[in-house]
Amino acid sequence: MEKIEDLLKRKNEILRNLKSPNKAIREEAWKQISYIVDTGNGNYLSNSLGYLRSLLWNRLQGVRDDAWAHLPVYKALLVQGIERALTANSDRIKWSAWSHVLDLIQLGIVDKAKVIEERNSYWRLLRSRWVTIRKKAWHLFVELVKNGIFLHKDKERFMDFLKHRKASVRIYAWEVIPQLLEIGFITKDEVLQNIQFLQELTQKESNVKKRALKVIKRLGI
Repeated sequence: MEKIEDLLKRKNEILRNLKSPNKAIREEAWKQISYIVDTGNGNYLSNSLGYLRSLLWNRLQGVRDDAWAHLPVYKALLVQGIERALTANSDRIKWSAWSHVLDLIQLGIVDKAKVIEERNSYWRLLRSRWVTIRKKAWHLFVELVKNGIFLHKDKERFMDFLKHRKASVRIYAWEVIPQLLEIGFITKDEVLQNIQFLQELTQKESNVKKRALKVIKRLGI
């Protein structure tokens, strides 16, 4: 690592490199920024906090991912307004934020109460047109329930997904039912009252049918 004096002289160049399309350049830049912060020189970055925050919204996923991977730096610099990403218009940017929401809470960057307040913005991710986001969002949903982000009063809205008009959305809701039963978010009686909407998914030959049959088997119905 260069001497801290030399890094500070190149501060603007290093900051620019944080949004380079080249991953190796970004990684080196983040190491340098982290070093500046760790050596107690974060004050030299005080005029760039807005820029650093904007990296969390960057259109390039690699740039966003690297920024979100350095939340301890954001915490040390007291960067404000990060919670706004939880309600971003873009599903991709919103997912970047929600996929790190438990880290945000643990680091004390965002209060848990604030996350609970913004939880309604998460529902859209569960029906995102991006399959990868939709799949990951359903997996995380269970963890958010476990961590008290989604509450008992959210159950009715969740159950609407069990009968969603799009099979590609509905099946994900049913696939997390066994876990939600286990943690007591939903009861077996409530599942049985809606079981017809799972059985409907087995009517046509498709990948969804195979997945639905697996859920039925797991539920022992």
